[in-house]
Amino acid sequence: MNRRNFIGLAALAGLPVRAQELPSPEDFYKSVMRNGNLQKQGEDFCWHAAYNLHGFLQGYQTWHDTAWLDQGVRYYEFLISRLLTGPDRYRGWIGPFEYDNSVWCDVHVGDAILFNGMVAFAEVVLADPKLRERYGSQATRYVDMARKHLFEKWDARGTWHEDGPYGAYLAWNQYGDSGKLTGWTVRDGVRGSNLALPFNKQDDIAAVALKLYRITGEQTFRDRAQRIFAYQKSRFLRVDDHYVWNYWEPYGRDDVDLPGHKCKHWVGVHPERPYQQGEVANIVEAYHTGVVFDEADIRRILNTNLKVMWNGNLDSPTYHNSNFGLPGANPTQTAGTLWPTLADFDDTTRKLYAARLAKAHGPDVAIERGYFENVTLKRPAGFARRMLKGKPQVFEFPLDSCTGLILAAALPASFNSKDGTLLACESLLQGAIEVAQYSADGTRKLATLRQANQQWFLFHQWRDVAPGKYRIRWSFEGGGYREALVECKAEGNA
Repeated sequence: MNRRNFIGLAALAGLPVRAQELPSPEDFYKSVMRNGNLQKQGEDFCWHAAYNLHGFLQGYQTWHDTAWLDQGVRYYEFLISRLLTGPDRYRGWIGPFEYDNSVWCDVHVGDAILFNGMVAFAEVVLADPKLRERYGSQATRYVDMARKHLFEKWDARGTWHEDGPYGAYLAWNQYGDSGKLTGWTVRDGVRGSNLALPFNKQDDIAAVALKLYRITGEQTFRDRAQRIFAYQKSRFLRVDDHYVWNYWEPYGRDDVDLPGHKCKHWVGVHPERPYQQGEVANIVEAYHTGVVFDEADIRRILNTNLKVMWNGNLDSPTYHNSNFGLPGANPTQTAGTLWPTLADFDDTTRKLYAARLAKAHGPDVAIERGYFENVTLKRPAGFARRMLKGKPQVFEFPLDSCTGLILAAALPASFNSKDGTLLACESLLQGAIEVAQYSADGTRKLATLRQANQQWFLFHQWRDVAPGKYRIRWSFEGGGYREALVECKAEGNA
């Protein structure tokens, strides 16, 4: 989009055409450092430290002034100075655990959201010979630190789990005593221990993997992101022409309380916090890199934001949550918002984003507005993949329209005949549910496994299965069905 088109868009949205007074890079750094929450430790520190983390790089990409990178490095080095070395010699932003302040730990998402900003800097620097000459040592250091203290660390701690084409991180169950770094000890009673991380945290780790893949070309990082996003896509609920997905879902049997006939964590769209805005940003990055998602996926996500969530009013936009219209959804919930990274693809999103920026204030908004005008709007809205490296690897998954089942999954998706799998679903309405085994292509029904008439959770243990690939189909009398792709391997091979 050229400058003239932007002026037309800006005028429509009320965005001032003349550039707002901007902070200098040094003034922006000082404003960031005035945040008193940067005195905190642990996950709390990470969330606050990440708030303006990307502003330095965006400032450079907007105005091509390396002073922004200088101040960025200054901030990244401050973040590194706050790392502590754990008992296993890996470094992290260790401090009070978010869900139990009596113990200390570092967490996946804290590492991910801070290394993400540093590795984003490294990707820009290492792709430009002039910048590499000036900042290459710092960029390489940040890449090496993310490799060791994010991916190697959490793999060594046993928190990464693969299941067929999928992969996910589980929360660690080891903690230190408050204020002490003398040893990690297993404490399964701490809230959240051993559970699969929610999708927003999985995606934040995958976003770092995407950048490391684009920087290094190492397929290991692409595979890591591919598995995480494939897991998330396999759990999308398709409703007509749009998608709905939950904040958290069970990844394996350890996420399920079978005696209690429920999951160990609530399942649903987050009612209050706009985590999906960040998830969509990471999904957009995966799309641009050629990982998992195709144009049809992005169009359905656009439909969720513009057809389901937005009230349709450009002058006074408001937003419902993404599950608006589904049975039991509360129209007063507050997580609904614009997903601005969809501006890469859509002019209506650009108009709404311009309107939002016009009403906001602050040095961070000035940078965000400048980036929107000078970077985003310089590209026409469309579905070209901007970060493609190699051929796209779209994950194909059967997503049939269904409104009654908010969860449908095989736990695990890859299993042996003796151990079998747990077939789990959650219904939003009272109604008849049929669980059936189909051929791998979905054309032949092979067996009815379970029939029930109920609401909420339905679990079915499925064992003694002939090796092969199949589909499991949950049909709901209220309309539609959902499927899972499963593979039973010979005993000992799962």
